[in-house]
Amino acid sequence: MMFIKLLLNVTAYIFYALIILTVFLTITSYMSIAGGLRSFLIRSGSMEPTILTGDVIIIQPASNYQQHDVVTFYNQDNRIVTHRITTADQSSDSIQYHTKGDANRSTDQDSIQKEQILGKVIFIVPKLGFLASFVKTPQGIISMIVIPAIIIFIDRMISFNLKGRK
Repeated sequence: MMFIKLLLNVTAYIFYALIILTVFLTITSYMSIAGGLRSFLIRSGSMEPTILTGDVIIIQPASNYQQHDVVTFYNQDNRIVTHRITTADQSSDSIQYHTKGDANRSTDQDSIQKEQILGKVIFIVPKLGFLASFVKTPQGIISMIVIPAIIIFIDRMISFNLKGRK
């Protein structure tokens, strides 16, 4: 009986940690927090094997960007993209960055300027994006309420039964 209680407690703590992490990543995907940190869900395989589909990246703005940095930016179609800087061309008044996804055969067609860059990838959370995407669905919201409620209910019932036996 104590093993079941311990298992329930560990499961509850892991579940609560995942909820907190998912909430943090969801909040940071909509706004910058301390230090300009933001999170983004990777939805394509263009950066594989460095960053996989379903990973969550944490980015931070930098004062300058260099060749080989992985950056998140707005492309010419105003879509958010995460690719690696392959080269940087300095002109008289600005720097043009050329980017490429690690899994892509060729560089991106359009170059970007520093103003288009949201930040440099500083951390990757593997596969958490699948959970974050799921949480945003009606089934995910229900799961985040029902599953913890069931765990708490079972935990309380076991505690009640253990106290009643003493």
